[in-house]
Amino acid sequence: MKKFLLLSTIFMLLTACTFSEKPKFKYIDNLEVKNIGLRKVTLKADAIFNNPNHLKGTLSIDSIHVFVDNVKVGTILSQEFDVPAQNEFAIPLEGSFSLSKIYEENKSSLLGSVLKAIQTDSLDVKYQGVIRYHLGSFSYPYKVDKQQKVSVK
Repeated sequence: MKKFLLLSTIFMLLTACTFSEKPKFKYIDNLEVKNIGLRKVTLKADAIFNNPNHLKGTLSIDSIHVFVDNVKVGTILSQEFDVPAQNEFAIPLEGSFSLSKIYEENKSSLLGSVLKAIQTDSLDVKYQGVIRYHLGSFSYPYKVDKQQKVSVK
């Protein structure tokens, strides 16, 4: 009888904290220009995840490259984020870049880009890279590839 109780207790503990599936990367949301100045622009977005497991873990940003009008303007690097158990959550993606970076890459079409931005009041922003989930020695990469027109108003 003691063996049965011991085995059933171990079984219940193992099944109560199972890792049924990895957290799901759902989408990138709230892509916006947070601040725009004469020399620097700050972009912000949220990566939305859902963790159906009882186990937590962490998410780290390996490197997410930011492109504006198809010009790589910077990379987002950040600290690790704790993953809540059985919950939907967002991690912030924020980065700043210099306006001179776009100028250096687009010297020949600068006037066209400026006129386009003034006419449309928007920038074509793309986030591309990897966010990695960690749980002990287990690791899983999520590819991020989001492109959207962002208002600069």
